[in-house]
Amino acid sequence: MLRLNNSLIADSSPSSYISESFRSLRTYIRHLGLLNSNKGTVLLFTSGEAGEGKTTILANLAVSFVQDGKKVAVIDCNLRNPSLHSVFGIEGSDGLTSYLSGAEKSSDISAYGSLANLTVIPAGVTKVSPPDLLGSEKMTILLDELKESHDLILLDTPPAVEYSDARILAPYSDGVILVARYGKSKRDSIRKVKVLMEQAGSKILGIAMNQAK
Repeated sequence: MLRLNNSLIADSSPSSYISESFRSLRTYIRHLGLLNSNKGTVLLFTSGEAGEGKTTILANLAVSFVQDGKKVAVIDCNLRNPSLHSVFGIEGSDGLTSYLSGAEKSSDISAYGSLANLTVIPAGVTKVSPPDLLGSEKMTILLDELKESHDLILLDTPPAVEYSDARILAPYSDGVILVARYGKSKRDSIRKVKVLMEQAGSKILGIAMNQAK
């Protein structure tokens, strides 16, 4: 059972102005027309640097889409510094890495809880190079399976400037949401992410500004 923590404002305080900001982001994504296909849409979340708050934004956006009647899967692809399991209160080491390494089936790595239609796949633990795992054929197979059963799949990835992980996953996605923190994120870093994502064959759909006043 998932134990949602206090960072999920969209669940604990749906009438707050913060929750409204996530509904605005949800509306923006809907207006892009990405959710009209017969298969699920994959969105990749990344940032220029660590500490921008992308995991919190991704998790709250997932809850917001679930509240809107969508079936959503969130995957912690940040194998270097995973945190999605903390947001959703998941214990244990099984997760994405267990599947990618061949130790578990895809059906055995998901966690479910009190929020209907929300699937959470934690990162798990591995000593294998993250790019080698994330770039494997099994990752493609997993995403194809999830697209058959979910409306939206959200990928949480490490900062794109420092690590190649987001660039490896970008071609599997329908677009990238770049998370930046107000007053902290550097413009040069944001520009670098844009270039890197375009070189990887994907595009920035928008910038989610965290802690904007």
